[in-house]
Amino acid sequence: MKHTFYLLPLVALVTLFSGCETLEKGVPQEVVIVSYPTQASVYINGEAVGITPITTELPRKLVHLIRLEKAGYNSANKYVAPVPNDKATQFIRFGLSQDLGYYADLEPRKTEAKLKSELVPSSTGADPFEKMTLRALEADRQLEAGKISPMEHKYIIEQIIEYFEKVS
Repeated sequence: MKHTFYLLPLVALVTLFSGCETLEKGVPQEVVIVSYPTQASVYINGEAVGITPITTELPRKLVHLIRLEKAGYNSANKYVAPVPNDKATQFIRFGLSQDLGYYADLEPRKTEAKLKSELVPSSTGADPFEKMTLRALEADRQLEAGKISPMEHKYIIEQIIEYFEKVS
């Protein structure tokens, strides 16, 4: 009769987790997502989840595609993937812990993306100085119209200058 009492909690646990999404995808892990500039829309595996900066929990047994979008910037794609952790090197592993994904951690735990402004050209054209000037003037116009913040303006101008320094 004693054995029945020990088996009941185990049977209850197996029943609770069998067919459960947690067994299939793993226990959630906290992941931080940031972008520069901030206030980018965050999509995880195609589903809208919020605005940067954001902290969310993702199942640790899956690879996740994180897409960041902001008007006036090229979108950025980042991946978070399960990587074996210190517990994975243990000689003895317990089945339920492995089934729940406790032997892996999502990496990177903090996902950062620097969004590239659409004002940064993809080619210099015939007159690079003119093209650089026009792009900088457009950034000025967006700042004056209140479409971008002074920090975003600075960031965009730095990207434009950096691009033309590389190609000249």
